[in-house]
Amino acid sequence: MDTDTRRPFNVLLYGFSQIVVIIATIPGFLPKSIQFLAILFVGWISCEIIFTQTTGSKSGNLALGSAILAQFHRAVDLVLLTPFEDLKDLGDKDTSKITERSFGKRVLWVLKLYTNPRGIGLSYEPSHLPPRFSPSTSRWKFVVSRISRFIICLFLASVAEVATASNPGATDPRKLMSEAPFHWRALGVASFGLTAVCSMIMIQAALAAIFVGCGLSSPESWPLLFGSFLDAWSIRRFWRRFWHQMLRKVSL
Repeated sequence: MDTDTRRPFNVLLYGFSQIVVIIATIPGFLPKSIQFLAILFVGWISCEIIFTQTTGSKSGNLALGSAILAQFHRAVDLVLLTPFEDLKDLGDKDTSKITERSFGKRVLWVLKLYTNPRGIGLSYEPSHLPPRFSPSTSRWKFVVSRISRFIICLFLASVAEVATASNPGATDPRKLMSEAPFHWRALGVASFGLTAVCSMIMIQAALAAIFVGCGLSSPESWPLLFGSFLDAWSIRRFWRRFWHQMLRKVSL
């Protein structure tokens, strides 16, 4: 068995790269040349993490590398390619230009943009989002629903993990998954997909419960991450209506 000699994933280095992106995105704060250099620097950090560091597992490395690459594409799009006036907050009652606002308001604007990859409430919000919660939804009713959703997905993810651990096609180091019988390969794919979907739903449910519960957000700002699987009766509809749309802005 090959030994992975790469360094452990450096959380501080990754966090620093995100701070650089946020600073580079603040409207009117840095000249374009410095923004460009900042993005190059973040790109170097991203490559450093992806190619020289490890989470300790192949699946973890794949997930982390995919997330970092997607975030880098988003940073390039927001900082270098998209004019600030095209990133309008549809609920913003301030009619002044974003570059004319106070530094604190610009920072808050960037944080909302940065933590909202689907563009909920922004001018590039996807047109095929799952149904929203009503603005009249009670804060605590919403929090309870998100906690319930978290628990259900935790159970399903645990079942999927047990199925993976019990799958001889995935656990036999002497054979590749492609060499296993069809039913074991099908189970492996289903378990992997269920774990991924449940993990993402759990993260969103937890964040939604925290932010709405603390009064920092409202229920209608948290539509479900995935649509109905019944709408996924074609490849196009799978990606357009069922799958999460957190990459919609950078894939237009």
